[in-house]
Amino acid sequence: MMRSIIAALCLAIAFAVPAFADDAQPPADPARIAAARDLLEVTGVTKQMDGMVEAMSRGFAKGAGAENSEVGKQLSTQFDTGMKKLLEYKDQMISDFAVLYAQTFTAEEMKTVADFYRSGAGAKFIAKTPELMQKGATIGMKYSEKIADEMKAATQPPAQTTPPGQSSPSQPQPQPQ
Repeated sequence: MMRSIIAALCLAIAFAVPAFADDAQPPADPARIAAARDLLEVTGVTKQMDGMVEAMSRGFAKGAGAENSEVGKQLSTQFDTGMKKLLEYKDQMISDFAVLYAQTFTAEEMKTVADFYRSGAGAKFIAKTPELMQKGATIGMKYSEKIADEMKAATQPPAQTTPPGQSSPSQPQPQPQ
């Protein structure tokens, strides 16, 4: 289960990064790597990773029932341990993201995007992103809980209905006199 959760986090981080590249591309040149690192820095990817892990830990604890059960506390502790382990690789992940960006965009393109993020509108976008992510996570949790409730309902046996005038098997049958 823990591996699935960590894999899901890695996928979430990968999809939060707006660039994708083909693995067969040649290594990026140092100018592109530098531009990519600058872009990652200005967009606050490191802070976003920290925030995402923190939000996921809170959400997992709530979903696991960590406040109400010992099993939930244990699962939450295991999840947090896995997330801390993932963050130990943060610098390596940032380096991999920089290569990915550098293979996907030119240095000039990344400079243009970084310049936007340094502008008023870009800075506001970056400043509001954590709030948007938190509110977005709340929306996601709402629908996750709805799906969980639907799945629970689907696994429960259907309630037996008894036509009017007939007694159900759980009710005592009148004895003939």
